[in-house]
Amino acid sequence: MITQDELARTAERLRDALTAAADVMAEPDAAGAVTPVPQRPGRPRRARAWLIPLTAAACVVAVIAASALLTRNLAGTSSSASQPTYPGFSICKPLPAAGPGTALPRFYVTTNVAARQIQLQVRRTSDCAITEVVPLPAGWLLTGGISATADDRTFFAAAFSAKSCPVQAGAGGISYAAHETRFFRFAINDQGRAGRLTVVGPPVSGIVGPIAASPDGSRIAFNASNTSFVGPGKVCAGGDAEGAAAISVIDLASGKIRTWQAMGMPPAPAGTGVTPGAVSWMADGRTLAVSYVWPTSPSGPQLSMAVAALDTTSGGGSLQAHSHVLWSQPQKCVFCVQEALISPDGKSLTATAIQQTAHGDRDALLRIALPSGRYRVLYESPAETNSGSTFTQDGSGQHVILVSGSQAGWISAGKLVLLRAPGSALQFSLGITTIAW
Repeated sequence: MITQDELARTAERLRDALTAAADVMAEPDAAGAVTPVPQRPGRPRRARAWLIPLTAAACVVAVIAASALLTRNLAGTSSSASQPTYPGFSICKPLPAAGPGTALPRFYVTTNVAARQIQLQVRRTSDCAITEVVPLPAGWLLTGGISATADDRTFFAAAFSAKSCPVQAGAGGISYAAHETRFFRFAINDQGRAGRLTVVGPPVSGIVGPIAASPDGSRIAFNASNTSFVGPGKVCAGGDAEGAAAISVIDLASGKIRTWQAMGMPPAPAGTGVTPGAVSWMADGRTLAVSYVWPTSPSGPQLSMAVAALDTTSGGGSLQAHSHVLWSQPQKCVFCVQEALISPDGKSLTATAIQQTAHGDRDALLRIALPSGRYRVLYESPAETNSGSTFTQDGSGQHVILVSGSQAGWISAGKLVLLRAPGSALQFSLGITTIAW
């Protein structure tokens, strides 16, 4: 059976052929501006003048016919594939035209955990076709997820060695003593082909939480707070990690790790512990935005949230001493933020939030201006579809992929353009980014 990738490549060849045929039919005045097509050795270099337009016209007709047939076959293949349908959503549509600096990334990376061995899949954004599969070493589980550099061409993953989910250690949760996290890196080219997967940096004791690669890929930021991990075919339930209230940055070249303890962070009340969440870099490669939450009451499940800017050039120590608060959740929130990432220029936050309505909770994606805190809604899920969500943004901070349950898609004019991938590859999991661009 012809694959989507093969059909896409055939379509590109047909378009090239159509362009070449059209060039032949160009007006004489424009002929000097068109680069001649190289001739094959042994073929006549001249043809009768009256045959040129006739032959070109025949080529155009043939190419159009072949393109129409290919389009019908491609549509048939897409409709017959075992993919779910979502009324009101478009799926894997071609990328829109964009000006300089505004184009969508051509590729994204997802994790496929359905296989025995966890795979990192490189996919083309325009048609979701797989261009490369990069497997993690056998017996490694994903923790902290994946992250991309600012150019969207180099990707990192955090994983630890274990053949199955870690063993529960009684009421205290997971025992991390026997585990070490390693960081893996690979790069892709303009065709979406991947280079060799390599281990970078020294091992990190325990299991790390969400990771973020610096814009230039020289450092990785992470926290030690994580409650779940991804193993083959499932998400593993866990517990709070040891030393959870801390943020670390590892220099991959030197192996040096600096750590900032996240205790006593405002605006949490004095004596209230905070739990770090998502981390994201500004374009200066120096400032790290850290999301953190704390309980609003000892007995209730409600949490409040804030985002601080950490100066990573400091030598470590107290997060409070080397950071300042960028934004905090209002006491009464229409959209209650769950996770936030900073824009490269530091002027805004992109955040997932939950809106409480008369028909139940729903997911939303916000853009929050700094320092004013004013926001606009980028996307709202249909009513009664809240299932928890996470997201990733590209190196420009303009383009966002939202993951909700087993669905994922990029946001376009307030709508979700779904990206097709195995459901288990995109399963929402707290603290784990399963898709990146």
